[in-house]
Amino acid sequence: MMSRPSLDLIPAFHAVMTHGSLSAAARVLRLAQPTVRRQIEALEAELGTQLFTRAANGLTPTGMAQTLMPLAAAVIAEAAALGRVASAGAQALEGVVRITTSRVVAGHVLPMLIRQMQAEAAGLRFEVAATDRAEDLTRRAADIAIRFTPPRQQALVASRLPDCEVALFAAPDFAPPDPDRPWQEQPFVADDREDLILPALTAAGLPAPSNVVLRCDDPLAQIAAIQGGVGLGFCQVKLAARLGLRRVAPGVMHPMPVWLVVHEDQARIARIAFVFDRLKSALRHLM
Repeated sequence: MMSRPSLDLIPAFHAVMTHGSLSAAARVLRLAQPTVRRQIEALEAELGTQLFTRAANGLTPTGMAQTLMPLAAAVIAEAAALGRVASAGAQALEGVVRITTSRVVAGHVLPMLIRQMQAEAAGLRFEVAATDRAEDLTRRAADIAIRFTPPRQQALVASRLPDCEVALFAAPDFAPPDPDRPWQEQPFVADDREDLILPALTAAGLPAPSNVVLRCDDPLAQIAAIQGGVGLGFCQVKLAARLGLRRVAPGVMHPMPVWLVVHEDQARIARIAFVFDRLKSALRHLM
């Protein structure tokens, strides 16, 4: 029968599940590998179940480990949120604010905004979860989210921002093999296993590109490929202007809805309200 596990053993389990090995988990936790192993074994003993099978090539999670991982992740997120909330007084413009957003926004939009906010409030510190997966704000995985899908959880305060326009762009010096061919026959940069771009074009009644020369699921790598002259591809219109990209096929444009989201409890904390308001004001001009 399972007993209540010691909370100080959960980080070791979470780290091994996240990073795939005892050695990687030990590096992240800054512990010795034997210490991480002992903590995993102690957690297994407390739970009365096996979490990993041992083999020459490392550890393989059991079905129970896969079941417990979301719960462990929630414990880790709540503990991190506890630390952020305690990092400063509720009315002080100092301490840590954690923002989650897409990789493109994290790489190309947030840095300038963080610099501006730190110039106004030097005591602020930031954590950025750069992921295209929607983090769960109700479990305090982040304080503020910039999302391209509407929030569905309760207890969230969401502000709808102007749509982010996405269109087709190429490098300024991009020279297609046959410039007289229509855009859908030119070299094209698309996603890979996610397979979102081409179906979206079809759903919008647009022709699917027939000359995909590069597939990659990383949007930052897609933009780099467009900048490098590999082919045409999609990019946010305002970002493309800052990057100096050249727009092609002016009739092809896709509006993406944007939401700025915060948990209603977090919105009462001064530093989080400050960051939320600054993002709300600035993002409408940058995305």
